Amino acid sequence: MGKKSRLKEIKISGYKSLGTDMQPIHLKMDMLNIIIGANGAGKSNFISFFQMLANMMTSALQIYVGKSGTSESLLQFGSKKTKMISASLTFQNNKFTNTYEFSLVKAVNDTLIFAEEIISDGNHKYGLGSGQRESLLLTEQATHASEKAVKAILLGCKTFQFHDTSSEAHIRNAANIENNRFLMSDGGNVAAYLYMLKKNYEKYYNRIVDHVRYVMPSFYDFFLEPQMLNPQWIKLQWMEKGNSEYVFGPEHFSDGTLRFIALATLLLQPPELLPQVIFVDEPELGLHPQAIDVLASMIKKATESTQVIMATQSPRLLDSFDYKNVIVAEKDRETGCTVLNRLKEDEIKMWLEDYSLSQIWDKNIIGGQP
Repeated sequence: MGKKSRLKEIKISGYKSLGTDMQPIHLKMDMLNIIIGANGAGKSNFISFFQMLANMMTSALQIYVGKSGTSESLLQFGSKKTKMISASLTFQNNKFTNTYEFSLVKAVNDTLIFAEEIISDGNHKYGLGSGQRESLLLTEQATHASEKAVKAILLGCKTFQFHDTSSEAHIRNAANIENNRFLMSDGGNVAAYLYMLKKNYEKYYNRIVDHVRYVMPSFYDFFLEPQMLNPQWIKLQWMEKGNSEYVFGPEHFSDGTLRFIALATLLLQPPELLPQVIFVDEPELGLHPQAIDVLASMIKKATESTQVIMATQSPRLLDSFDYKNVIVAEKDRETGCTVLNRLKEDEIKMWLEDYSLSQIWDKNIIGGQP
């Protein structure tokens, strides 16, 4: 596992479909964690929790609440049923264990404020405060080593979803060439980020290009240059094989190819630039079956250097991994809450002798079906 901390355990209560009786989820720290389940089972709600967390780590909790439709949309079944969202995240490396806990309650104007915010290092707990609209982890000077460690860990947890490839999407439009410190959650700065990789990490840039060529045979290379009349901006331009005179724009990429480019850039970037923990929601969307196979290999490569937590509905992608990677999301019929459970070897081993993992899923042997 090394020096980088990984998410070992998480407990979420009262957030969207993640009910107040949800059991702690134990995550694999040295491999991929795959969440499968039917539509509406709560996979995306689990991933979106980390989008909220990312907003908290940039002092933008109130922006997230507003964009989500006020606190009533985030509290499970609304504030009459659920009074509080609470969570506990435990991170571990080969030396330390740190836990970040917080609770959010409804406040005036249908927003959320902190009821408590706590850091612990296994031996001591440190309360950061209550009543604040934004996390005090960012606004206060750290007084304990564990506060500094947790802040660094949480800032390194990144959520990605590359679904929006419409004509207005950021990924299809010009990006500021200086916006290249990290890949944005929607891939909107992929041109600027690839430009930075080409200039500073040519080996990894070439590896990304090779993977794009594999899934798009007509593709030769990206044409990444600052715009002539506006050199602070750059677009995701490219060239095709056998045609060095015509440069294509991002509008000439299909939706699936654009998503694959963003995924390849995320997963094949240099290990030292990878986020500490990566959360990805349905990365297979719009990809050709062969591209899904390539995606699986890229995920495996990334997990050598970082922790990946992914929600998927793709049987083909699921079959690329081991049952030990899998967490099944289901809705409890009585409570309407999401239940997340890992597959157990004694319940599945016999079936795997004759069927693939996706076939067992399709037969509803492991759950996760409507």
